[in-house]
Amino acid sequence: MVSPRIRRAASFALALFATCSLNAANVAAHAIRSVAVSQASLNVAAHEVAAVSMSFAARGAASVVIVDRDGFPVRSLARSQPVGTSASFGWDGRDDRGQIVPDEAYSFRIEWRGPGRSDLYFPADTPPPPLQRIEALSYNRRTATLSYVLPQPSRVHIQAGTAVPDPVTKEAHGLTMKTVVNREPRSAGAIAEHWTGFDESGAIFIPDLKDFIVAIAATPLPENSIITFGNAGHPYVETIATRRGASLFTHRTHGAHHSGLPTADDVSPSLKMEPLNAAWSPADHVWTLNGSSPLRVRVTAHGPTASTFSKHPATIERFIDGRRLGDAERKNGDIVEIPLDARNDIQRISINWNSDWGPVAANTIQVRRRSASGRSEQSSR
Repeated sequence: MVSPRIRRAASFALALFATCSLNAANVAAHAIRSVAVSQASLNVAAHEVAAVSMSFAARGAASVVIVDRDGFPVRSLARSQPVGTSASFGWDGRDDRGQIVPDEAYSFRIEWRGPGRSDLYFPADTPPPPLQRIEALSYNRRTATLSYVLPQPSRVHIQAGTAVPDPVTKEAHGLTMKTVVNREPRSAGAIAEHWTGFDESGAIFIPDLKDFIVAIAATPLPENSIITFGNAGHPYVETIATRRGASLFTHRTHGAHHSGLPTADDVSPSLKMEPLNAAWSPADHVWTLNGSSPLRVRVTAHGPTASTFSKHPATIERFIDGRRLGDAERKNGDIVEIPLDARNDIQRISINWNSDWGPVAANTIQVRRRSASGRSEQSSR
């Protein structure tokens, strides 16, 4: 079966990435000469163990801590442990309490101390590189898979929707209808992402829509990160409110799109759209609006990151059948009005709540306008 062609909107274009690693010319100046992991991914359900190996310029003492994506300590593998010119430690995917960690990407903070000298290896504690645009290769309806290739292990963000050119400016306005992958880690190489093709509401099959697009962006993971899997029933984003201690990161600033954001600010919440002056029709699976008044919708963010996301500076975009209504407006309330197009019967009403920092809460509902006589505007003509 031939997969539908996937087009990318210009509004989703992103800068190329820059890799972050130890500079070979400066290795001689470091007491920590090299760091390597035995595997880039770890199946915690299969009780796998990954090893981190390191070499040093001289004998000393090493402290090795595994941190999560926000720099919070997860597991201490060594505390000021005497080491020679090399050492190796194993990690079984558990935290200091013996619990299996959630599926995520974890990295290392290695501190070495010797006579009159110290060194630190902490690649995660550097400004992250900018997002890299990744081309979507295909979407296969039969297998429900979206395929693409990552040049290196990365944190991935995938949005699906439509991009409709403005009739005047000819500029394409991208509409997000589904966050397929929400800033999650992926290994390097060919990726087949499972996605049913439906939007956030589960009612609209996006690949069937005109001007269907998929936008993929990726941020390279810190050097020597380990991606864990096998504990999907315990989502990482749901654990951030219960973490102990403090982040070991020395600095983090809100930069460009998604850059430098902690999990609570980085992950898009779900969006609930609640029509205030329309009634739900179970038979037709649409909302019905009587008369000619604009549709009034209450929008609220939901999920573990909703509280933080709701405090971001943000804009609201309104769409009817993928066509944007006016320009994006600053969000200053929870009620959004949409003047329905009387020329259509059932209309797709979409809202994008866009944080200035990158995350987007999006959803779509289907609405039909009825005249005062009870007939649809279309059938009354």
